[in-house]
Amino acid sequence: MQRDGKIFYGWWIVVGGFILNFLGIGIGINAVGVFFKPVVDSLGFSRGDFSLYFTIAALSMTFAAPLVGKLLEKYDVRLVMGVGTTILAVSFAMYSRCTTLAEFYLLSVLVGIGHAGSHIIPVSTMISNWFKEKRGIALGIVFTATGIGGIVFNPLANWLIIGYGWQNTYLILGILIGVVCIPTAVLLMRRSPDELGLHPDGLLQMEEDGFEPAAGLTLLEFSRTATFWLLATMVFFINIVNMGIQQHLIPYLTDVGYSSTFAANIMALYLGSTVFGKLILGRFNDKCGPTKSLVLFTLVLVGGIVLLYGAKLRTLVICFALVYGFGNAIQTIMPPLMTVASAGLSHFALIYGIMTIFQTLGAGLGVPLSGYLYDWTGAYDLSFAVYVVLVLAALLAGTMAMKKAAFKTS
Repeated sequence: MQRDGKIFYGWWIVVGGFILNFLGIGIGINAVGVFFKPVVDSLGFSRGDFSLYFTIAALSMTFAAPLVGKLLEKYDVRLVMGVGTTILAVSFAMYSRCTTLAEFYLLSVLVGIGHAGSHIIPVSTMISNWFKEKRGIALGIVFTATGIGGIVFNPLANWLIIGYGWQNTYLILGILIGVVCIPTAVLLMRRSPDELGLHPDGLLQMEEDGFEPAAGLTLLEFSRTATFWLLATMVFFINIVNMGIQQHLIPYLTDVGYSSTFAANIMALYLGSTVFGKLILGRFNDKCGPTKSLVLFTLVLVGGIVLLYGAKLRTLVICFALVYGFGNAIQTIMPPLMTVASAGLSHFALIYGIMTIFQTLGAGLGVPLSGYLYDWTGAYDLSFAVYVVLVLAALLAGTMAMKKAAFKTS
């Protein structure tokens, strides 16, 4: 962590990325499930119809992602992220004024654009540029923020909703995103170490015959490989599962008889477990590589989903939160690591911007899929069975992607 007696600036990038993920994802994605029942009960929407507002945000992020990736290659990351965090904060706060589905849907377009420019794409790009040998653990640290954010903001949002209503809660959390994230993005972040005359990992100089920071495939080259499409398939399936379970977890637990407070605490425990999962997964990847990491954590994830069938037993609910949360670390950690491992860094921002299309499409599909399957069957059991199959399919696609990768960074 030291360079000439000073803390390597890459670790300040980690701090900034942590803050942006803590609020941007911790509130804007991981805590929105708390709003489902209060909004539906208040305004008379169906779960499936209201779930579409998240889908629209995901689709908006999908279309914005390639543009954000291109802008990150062309313009100062602080400008791109400053605009993105401002859009996210204002549009999320404006949910407080919505009374119709159309209003939620329209604002979700802006929320998706804000998400694209605020956290996953720019933060993953910066961490991948600033670190090589410690990339896995750096990404692990940065993305633990999403779980910690969920730990904090699920019970906090639930408490605010009970005390002040869902409208005021949207407003308060939107203001919080703006007050903290905009200064962080504008004042702290830098795209790559060369902007400050530094090298990845804080090395005083690069190895003569080692890693080349600019090495990698172009988007066109990578899109013509089987690895690209297999990796995209894995990302798509994993995100269907992630959002399909996460955003309906609180409604599911309250359906089987638990209080909203207990359900919010289980959500917080699950997201807390991802904190440990991400740190361990990042470290494990640095030591053993992406393929072994993917296999191990995917099997843990399947075990967690199966535990949902026993949710009427409080002990099994707690076990679900611990096991599923630990395994679900793959959802945020593996895609950027596998993208770097198979495509390199020279066009990572643009390539990962395209890859996030499949992330957001999956996330956007998962939420209404669970909602409509619930509306159709009156339960979530069929959804859970579908998600086990999708996780196993993602494992197959991911392992094949790494096996067929034509470009290697090491």
